[in-house]
Amino acid sequence: MDWNNHIELLIGAGATPALIAQRIGVTPNAIREIRAGRTKAPRAAAAFELAKLTPADFAGAAAEEMGVNPRQELAAQVDTRMSKRALRARLGFTTDKQLAAVLRLPVDQVESWEEERALPAVPEVLRLLGVQPQVQAEPPPVDPDDDRIVPVEVA
Repeated sequence: MDWNNHIELLIGAGATPALIAQRIGVTPNAIREIRAGRTKAPRAAAAFELAKLTPADFAGAAAEEMGVNPRQELAAQVDTRMSKRALRARLGFTTDKQLAAVLRLPVDQVESWEEERALPAVPEVLRLLGVQPQVQAEPPPVDPDDDRIVPVEVA
């Protein structure tokens, strides 16, 4: 893995070297050393944690620090009627791979969406928009003997 590119992708999503370092258990200086090319990779445990981080983990990190809800901010900018191309442009992404990482979906699934059609209403897109899934009430149980039972008069 190219650690420098991965770190730059995270920083592009709003992370800071200090925030990345905190999440993977190293010093901010270790992140700066990787970015400067003086170190090729973090130690094994930190590399494992760094590999698990995605841009979605830092979406709106700067806004959070200022007390703004990043989901609400993003939902205000994005709606399900926009196309995949428009969503990538709005988020500043150039590839479907970056969009897939934010949505936590397989790249081939995101690539299969048409460029100019409205985004599909998959749970990952709805979660990005801050839409909470509606809980469906379970229908009442059906009694198969309901039409065969008659009231009994008590003597």
